[in-house]
Amino acid sequence: MEKIAQIAKAELNLVDESLYNLFYTENEVFKELNHFLKSPQKRIRSLLTILYTKVFSKDVNIDLLTASELIHNASLLHDDVIDNADFRRNDKTFNKKFNSHIAILSGDYMLSLATSKLIKIQNWNAINNFQTCIQKMSEAELLQYSLRGKYPTKKEYLEIAKGKTAELFVATLKSSAELVNLDINKAQKFAENFGILFQIKNDLEVNSEAVDKNNNIHTLKDILGIEKTQALIDNYLEEMRSEIGDMPQNGEF
Repeated sequence: MEKIAQIAKAELNLVDESLYNLFYTENEVFKELNHFLKSPQKRIRSLLTILYTKVFSKDVNIDLLTASELIHNASLLHDDVIDNADFRRNDKTFNKKFNSHIAILSGDYMLSLATSKLIKIQNWNAINNFQTCIQKMSEAELLQYSLRGKYPTKKEYLEIAKGKTAELFVATLKSSAELVNLDINKAQKFAENFGILFQIKNDLEVNSEAVDKNNNIHTLKDILGIEKTQALIDNYLEEMRSEIGDMPQNGEF
């Protein structure tokens, strides 16, 4: 993973720089937002998009990646309020440092900053992709909340995984592909499969009892069992391998 990240280091540094220059005042909340954005994280959505476009020797738009990271981090602030979470990234959550009102407003503020970044790109399709993404993320969150304390069906679980996680991968990669004239349908399919796989694998590694105790949410391994969940992961991996099979070779990799 570290070697892969090195390939995208220059672009990831530009994303970090863009994020860290958003807050110029000494306002206490803004200082905490800056700290939150600087906390250790993989920038996996940006990383995936950078690597995908590099395969085709194309460049990425830093404003677009910045917007994606802002939307992701805003969703985490909102999630922590919904889950009444105490910690995020080995630190107290915003709702514990301040209160739920401040956490929600801070997430909304980051969404407004993301909108500003997207407008700078001046591409209507990209704006529409992210608007659809935020809508789908909200719908999935509502569905998940309605299922608390219940065992979702496999279909419901995958719908939630697609909305809460995969849609932001899709918006980021699909929009980036369009900006550099790559096949947007292939980019969308790859990003959707990657996002769903990412969520399933993450849930497989989480302690189910801890999740249920804190959030009363059941994951796919609670529905299918670990063996069948792993088999589903293998299926997604195989499909993704077939999707990248016809990609060009790039000497950077």
